[in-house]
Amino acid sequence: MNLTSFVQEGSNKDKVQQIFGKGVRMIYQDALTSLVSDGELLDKLINMDQIPEEITSDFLKSLKSPITQPTKFEKPEPVAPFRVIKEYISWDPVNPQSFLNFFISRYKYLSQLLWRRPQLKNTISIGQLSRAKDRRDITIIGMVRDIRNLNDGRRILTVEDLSGSTDVFIPSNLPSKGEIVPDEVIGIKGQAGRNIFFANQVVFPDVPMVTWPKAQRSHALFISDTHIGSKKFLEGVWDNFVSWIKEHKEVKYIFIAGDLVDGIGMYKNQDKGLDIDTIEGQMEAFAKYIGQVRNDIKIFAASGNHDPNRDSEPQPVFPEEISKPLKKIKNLEMHSNPTWIEVEGITVLMYHGTSLDSIIDAIEPIRNEGYKKPYLGQIHLLKKRHLSPVFGRNKIFPDKQDFMVIDKVPHVFHTGHVHKLSIHSYRGIKLISSGTFQDTTDFQEKLGHSPSPGKFVLMNLSDGSSSPIDFSRVQ
Repeated sequence: MNLTSFVQEGSNKDKVQQIFGKGVRMIYQDALTSLVSDGELLDKLINMDQIPEEITSDFLKSLKSPITQPTKFEKPEPVAPFRVIKEYISWDPVNPQSFLNFFISRYKYLSQLLWRRPQLKNTISIGQLSRAKDRRDITIIGMVRDIRNLNDGRRILTVEDLSGSTDVFIPSNLPSKGEIVPDEVIGIKGQAGRNIFFANQVVFPDVPMVTWPKAQRSHALFISDTHIGSKKFLEGVWDNFVSWIKEHKEVKYIFIAGDLVDGIGMYKNQDKGLDIDTIEGQMEAFAKYIGQVRNDIKIFAASGNHDPNRDSEPQPVFPEEISKPLKKIKNLEMHSNPTWIEVEGITVLMYHGTSLDSIIDAIEPIRNEGYKKPYLGQIHLLKKRHLSPVFGRNKIFPDKQDFMVIDKVPHVFHTGHVHKLSIHSYRGIKLISSGTFQDTTDFQEKLGHSPSPGKFVLMNLSDGSSSPIDFSRVQ
């Protein structure tokens, strides 16, 4: 049964209207199935003071759970300690058709998310706009092909779908005006004019509210950017990290979000800053250092832009010939960048974060603060449901499916790359940006960045509570 037929039955219409009146934007199909089978859930939603903008089946399950004392955890269901949910393992050869297929796959998935949003009713294709001239309160969904900024703060977008393209006028007082970036898929409400669409609201795909499944679990440590091979690698900080890990048996997992080594030829005169000047030597050294970590800890690691992997994202697992030294480390698992990993029922999206550069630069409201507060960039990636929405700023491999779409909503979103510690939360998702084992470089000083050497994040997976830990101070 779909939402329309459900609403038409008996008293459901008034109840559903009351729910949407509380600010709900969307009821997912599996959640609708639960509502159909249990009428009491509708009444519970109506009587709630605060309600999520998107109703998921997990949220409805939490309403049906018996009330327990807040200091106790529910007994977890038996699950595998960890599993890979989504990883980049294969791709097709690139040809001119690859680019078209790539963007069509992005548009189709994200437009379907938007099409189901209640506030985007009356959606028509761009090709139908000529017959809807002067009609108010209509919606189009399209990919942003171009953005032109006018002197008075207004913007004109060129937006396209599978039926055609149109210019969209964005007034200067629209709250989300400055958040729109090229190549993303958005919903636009407004009025059709002659050869232009006048917007009064922009809707991003966004993530639903996430409910943390509380249960007794282990702890995890989130680190990144070890940059082995750099003269600025902080060996004393690493030693503190290894010593601390030995004493804290509650830590069962370590997530490393890329830039394991410093690489070769990454920028002009990099060789002057290298302590190890071959990739083979750097990888051997990384294996030596990571081998010092307590061997009962499961370590999940991915590539970054400095690592010896292809330089376009998504990045697959390290090539076999490169990763030979890592095979000796039995508790280390190498994964693609990005990758989705579930540990004890908690989903972690681990992405190095190269696109944070482009998203911070493209969104004017966060441009000055984005490198000081990396969670600002993370929030916008989640709102756009895409890990690298601006095509071309950082290299993206144009496969037949756009792997960088955030189709699996995580409990934890972990990035590195900017070398800055931050801990935040967005719609129930824990946002972690980890620091680095590399001291501040001359390049970072020129850019005015203020990295967080030695600072990382410890998380209790039981409830998602997180705390910073500074290995430059730990003795």
